[in-house]
Amino acid sequence: MEQTTSSSVAELAQNGEEMETDASKVLDHQEYAEALSISGRSRKRRWSRRWCRAREVLSVGAIFIALLLIIGAIYMHLRQKHRLGRLHITLKDREREEDGLAAEDEDFHLVTAAAVAAQTITTFRPSPSTSHPSDECLACMATTATANIPAICGNRGRGKEPCGIYRISHDYWQDALRIVDPDDSLAQDYERCVVVKDCAERIVRGYVQRYGWDCNGDGRIECRDHVILHMRGPGGCRRQEPLGEGTEIRLENCLKYKGIA
Repeated sequence: MEQTTSSSVAELAQNGEEMETDASKVLDHQEYAEALSISGRSRKRRWSRRWCRAREVLSVGAIFIALLLIIGAIYMHLRQKHRLGRLHITLKDREREEDGLAAEDEDFHLVTAAAVAAQTITTFRPSPSTSHPSDECLACMATTATANIPAICGNRGRGKEPCGIYRISHDYWQDALRIVDPDDSLAQDYERCVVVKDCAERIVRGYVQRYGWDCNGDGRIECRDHVILHMRGPGGCRRQEPLGEGTEIRLENCLKYKGIA
């Protein structure tokens, strides 16, 4: 009986030790799980902070790019050449106009390097003319430009060349050529065309068709406007530059003689 009791006590003691060991293991597991949980939350917080910083950087970058685009759009708008607004005049064009003004007082047989008719600004494209020059008006254009005496133009980069009674410069011819029939072989040849009356008239008509404007601001496009355009180019026409005294007299006399208002 005593042996049985001792055996039972030993088993109870052994079971107690095993229970204590199991409890200790459970406690260790709980502590490990808590440590893992704390570590995971810490990593999440760090990742969240990094993501917030990244979003802030992206937002600032997007705002900066948007500002650059807005500034670029404003800059391009300011640089834009309005068809009916401000006229952009290059230094080369200004020099050509000044040379042309000086040419008016010289003999019509010899025109300086930039003939008045060469005062063309190729980037200027106003609305097409609502009135084309009549034959009488063309006659007055020739009278005003050269007194109907074939002229010599000093074209830049080409030297002195005959340019006919309309004093058609090479630049003037190039601008008008965009309107002239491309199948017109004579009109495509500057040297041959400008000295032939009919061909030169086609060039002048094309120029007026392309750049025609109310040069004197009276609300109508008439022969006087065509002559001013021919003599001053689109820039001088828009600025309403006056003709020289001698040129103005020839124009007025011709308009009266032809009965053109």
